[in-house]
Amino acid sequence: MKFLKALLNSLLCGLCFCFLLALLVDGLNINSRLSPWFLAGLSLELFPIYGLAATVLSLLVFFITDFFSAKRNNIFFVSPTFLTLGFSLVILTHLLIFQANIRHFRSFFEPPVLTHLNRQKAVLLSLGLLGITAVILFYRLKKKPLVFWASGVLFAAGLAVLVWQRPPALPSHRGIKTSVLEAPRIESRLTLLGMEGLSFDFIIPLLAEGQLPNFSLLVENGSWGRLSGFTPNESEVLGASLDTGKLPAKHRRLSAFSYRLGSHPQRLDVIPRFLFFSQLSKLGFLKSAPAEPSLRLTDLWRIFSDCGLSVLRRDRFSEAGTASAGQKAETAFSLLFPDMRYETSPLFTPARQSFFRDSLFEEEVNQERQRLQPQVFSLTLSGLNTVEKYFYQYSFPDLYSGVDAAEAARFGSVIEKYYRFYDRIIGRYLTSLKEDETLIVYSPHGIEPLPFWKRLLGWVSGRPGVSAAHEQAPDGVIFFYGQKIARARNIEGFRVIDLAPTLLYFLGLPVGRDMDGIARSQVFVKEFTAENPIFTISSYEDIRIKAPEP
Repeated sequence: MKFLKALLNSLLCGLCFCFLLALLVDGLNINSRLSPWFLAGLSLELFPIYGLAATVLSLLVFFITDFFSAKRNNIFFVSPTFLTLGFSLVILTHLLIFQANIRHFRSFFEPPVLTHLNRQKAVLLSLGLLGITAVILFYRLKKKPLVFWASGVLFAAGLAVLVWQRPPALPSHRGIKTSVLEAPRIESRLTLLGMEGLSFDFIIPLLAEGQLPNFSLLVENGSWGRLSGFTPNESEVLGASLDTGKLPAKHRRLSAFSYRLGSHPQRLDVIPRFLFFSQLSKLGFLKSAPAEPSLRLTDLWRIFSDCGLSVLRRDRFSEAGTASAGQKAETAFSLLFPDMRYETSPLFTPARQSFFRDSLFEEEVNQERQRLQPQVFSLTLSGLNTVEKYFYQYSFPDLYSGVDAAEAARFGSVIEKYYRFYDRIIGRYLTSLKEDETLIVYSPHGIEPLPFWKRLLGWVSGRPGVSAAHEQAPDGVIFFYGQKIARARNIEGFRVIDLAPTLLYFLGLPVGRDMDGIARSQVFVKEFTAENPIFTISSYEDIRIKAPEP
């Protein structure tokens, strides 16, 4: 009978944890509006996993405490002592999860929203301490039930405040553009090469060894520096910030996927971290689908097109081209990896596939570029990022335990060779650079070792071999090269959100005051900045850009 009583009280603790978790999920999804039905339905959907887990933990804590207790503990089917102390422990545990998620998704929240979230944290801490205090007072005051009645009223009021302090959802549409601004006639040309995964941790040692001549040219004759990002460090989110100069709190592109939990009808843009939430897909509880942006802001590419510039942008490789690598790509692969041309180990497969994907994609897009001669050209390659994820452990075996020495010897140079491959690509664009053209090479993030527990989780979930990641936003890189670029200048503090306003300034266009980034004029020579002051407009969402008259 004691077990049944403890089980019922533990189930109530589990339900409390699910409600708090539903409130966290609701707060992270800034594009949705608060609904009591949403919170109730999501709490029930979460219960079979997280509610039962909290129930089991509550039972374990109770019976371990009961076992070591010097006296017999009575318990009711609805025990004020059990529930008060249990709710407090649940709330304090949830507070740690809440804090970790708010820190990770900090870029999603503007200052007014953070104010609401900080109030929620304060209420959670108060409720957690309230329960512990109530139990202490109950025993100090000779078990007077008034203590639990008072704490119950305060607890209910606290939950109401938590719901009330949920940050308000932002509007999902923009107003009509009421002003028109005629763009200047732009003669300059831009070429942007996005190479995901570039990191000075590799570039600097390879430069010292003289293995990257074209990267060396960018350093010695251009401006360069680290490019800092933010978490969550996902390609879709970073790309939207690169294109708009705004953090996710404004551009609202929160993920590449939307999620549906169980039979719950509402789709989620964001799922919480540090709870193995994404692993629910393995159990069939979580379903994902490509996300559609809820808010379409005016980005760089729209502005360039409105100004009458010809634009060619390619950042997605078509898998249709993977069937045949082609003789040219095979020859390039043999030259880059002469000792691995006939490598059959499945460990080498990610490098082989990444090379052919990047090689074919770059060749295809470069031919299109030569045919169209666009004024603004952008190409994104992602092969290095994949290679680093799998081969980082072989480049730095001392950082890991259990790396086979023979495998480290065979694959330890794979990442360095891939950097040389990218160096050759940069060389081709430097050779074809026109007099009025500026080349920008960048990566929005770097790479860093994956913690042991995440490598273990990857092994359990069917993704063995991944040894590095960029989810904690290690710095990427950025290089500027051209006639108007300052030579051999190390740029400090350059952020992902600074690229868009910097490019707008370079082309003689105004910078939006609603952008989170700023125009980094120190990139350019003094003569250019002296003749071209920075000017601003309120927002490209309010003002329509008109191409100059022919």
